[in-house]
Amino acid sequence: MPADANAHTRSTPILQVHDLHKSFQGNRVLRGLSFQLHRSRATALIGSNGAGKSTFLNLLSGLLKADCGTIHLGGRDVTHLSSYMRSRAGLARTFQHPRTFRSLTVLEAVLLAQTPLREEGLGRNLLRAFSSAAPYSSHATARARECLDRCQLMPRADIAAAELTYGERKLLMMAQALAFGGDLLCFDEICAGLEPGLVQRISGIVADLVQGGKTVLFIEHNLQLVRDLADRSVFLHEGTVFREGPTADVLSDPAVVRLYLGD
Repeated sequence: MPADANAHTRSTPILQVHDLHKSFQGNRVLRGLSFQLHRSRATALIGSNGAGKSTFLNLLSGLLKADCGTIHLGGRDVTHLSSYMRSRAGLARTFQHPRTFRSLTVLEAVLLAQTPLREEGLGRNLLRAFSSAAPYSSHATARARECLDRCQLMPRADIAAAELTYGERKLLMMAQALAFGGDLLCFDEICAGLEPGLVQRISGIVADLVQGGKTVLFIEHNLQLVRDLADRSVFLHEGTVFREGPTADVLSDPAVVRLYLGD
């Protein structure tokens, strides 16, 4: 690719959201949501409960369909693509509550995240992934172990995922997202319910990812963590962007403080 094309790719926002609307049985949750993300930054999506944060993330990942509006990922219109096609376009996400196949080992769960997805249903993807005696190459196994090591889970690689603690299962979700290899990583309250030591570990992992060139969008209620990690913040109120910009500016805005903290 020519040098000027590379420069254009770097300067193009990795995510562009325009005029997203979503209602549930007449209840308008998102009301013209628009913002964009630039590459190699961490952005916090914040706001009070009911502001539309998780609904947006479900729209972004294709679990929900927007009533109207557009989503461009890496310059590509993915608005009407399925969840698995958005994943193939470079989007990886975690969920607020850990989801994993408890019968798999920790290493197998991360290996599974590297399996190329097809639009054939979860069961068939699983069957295809584990149908042969040696379904994964040494390269895939080495990559899975690297992701586990990065998330400080290598000592737990060969145990059943069911044996992990709640916090370790959140780390496993992060390792799976890394193994998948998406350009945009979305973390939904990855630190919710965790003790301070584990929050600090996850904070360090996220900071290293951004420093290594990844783009991270995360939902978080821990404002100290937002201050520590996020270059920029997007504050949602009643389903639209109320304020966005450098995190320090957003969190010091008296109107944001009043709406968020009730002061």
